[in-house]
Amino acid sequence: MTRVRIVQLLCPSRHCIMATAYESPDGEEIPEIAARLRERVDGLIAANEMNPRCGLCFAKTWRYEDHPTNFTTMKEALPALRQAERANAATRQFFRASRG
Repeated sequence: MTRVRIVQLLCPSRHCIMATAYESPDGEEIPEIAARLRERVDGLIAANEMNPRCGLCFAKTWRYEDHPTNFTTMKEALPALRQAERANAATRQFFRASRG
């Protein structure tokens, strides 16, 4: 059964640094998706476009986790994913502003 999965890059405190969602035809993890996210993060860090530490707790170590969601299609998941994206952007702005 098709299932939307999410791959998250998490620090030890479970702050999400970056994430991506994808549709899995059989609902199982597709390891290449996490590998692509790792490559993207490595490239952003190498280009100095991404902080190599967690923006909240400054952890230097991260891990990738891939888990299924309750959604069966990206079309179905998109409103919830966009809402989470907006909420996370607002939190990011709050923390940036509070640091002066």
